[in-house]
Amino acid sequence: MKNFIKNLMNCMLIASLLLLIVGCGKNAESKGTIRIGYQKNGTTLLLKDKGELEKALKEKGYKVEWSEFNTATSILEALNAKSIDFANAGDAPSVMALSKGMDFKYIASEPSAPDTEGILVRGNSNIKTVADLKGKKVAYNKASIAEYLLVQALKKEGLKIDDVESVILNPPDASVAFKNGEVDAWVVWDPYMTASAANGNQVIATSKGIVPYRSFYFATADILKKDEDVVKTVVKHIQSVGKNIDEDPSEAAQVLETNTGIKSDTWITALKKKSSNPQYMDQEAITDLTQQAKELKEIGLIDQEVKIADYVWAP
Repeated sequence: MKNFIKNLMNCMLIASLLLLIVGCGKNAESKGTIRIGYQKNGTTLLLKDKGELEKALKEKGYKVEWSEFNTATSILEALNAKSIDFANAGDAPSVMALSKGMDFKYIASEPSAPDTEGILVRGNSNIKTVADLKGKKVAYNKASIAEYLLVQALKKEGLKIDDVESVILNPPDASVAFKNGEVDAWVVWDPYMTASAANGNQVIATSKGIVPYRSFYFATADILKKDEDVVKTVVKHIQSVGKNIDEDPSEAAQVLETNTGIKSDTWITALKKKSSNPQYMDQEAITDLTQQAKELKEIGLIDQEVKIADYVWAP
């Protein structure tokens, strides 16, 4: 009788353990996949490289799927189409996307980094100020933060975009044209600006005092409705990686060199000019975006008014 009871208890214990294991396994697979879009910048690339976010979301029952994008436009289009749940891009592209009827939510913002975007001329150029750009060939990416900066910088000097000869090129092509002397100036952001300056070229103006320049993190309305805890987990891990970069950018710079081919020393210089640690959306970030939306409409880079407050989420 004692053996029977003992065997029965052992069987019940084993059965309970099996149910627990099966239950845990079921929960781990039941919530689906979190899809994260990324570009080759310090924070999101290091976040992917470390793999800590995957571990945290696995504990909550989610898998993580990463998708690489080459431009802010393409990553925001994917976010709008709901083929990804999270993305990272700059301020001007996001406002332009919203003006075209796209839909997503701002969830966090890095501090404005005006020293990471500027207007370059060659080291031996006789162009010393923005006013000297009149009549010169200036390369920039169309409908981008670069065009926004150029228009506003010229405006401060009493000039218009028509006062320069615009050469519309993406950064890789503009880099070649600038190096070969086919254009007189180049409006671009980091790491291109830092890399070019390291080769002896001169920055005659940054966006400081001219336009705000921020990087934002976004989520779809669907994921916010489905599981806000996931959003908080993603932001928490982005913040952790960003804080580490601010304290010592060498690890991120090495990962970036491996993925982009741009030397780690260049990346270290570029990363030191900004804070990579984002915070949940605050009034300062909203004000910067509102200013951009207003000015982008005034200068004709967007057609529709964008009410930024309608697209902001806070925990």
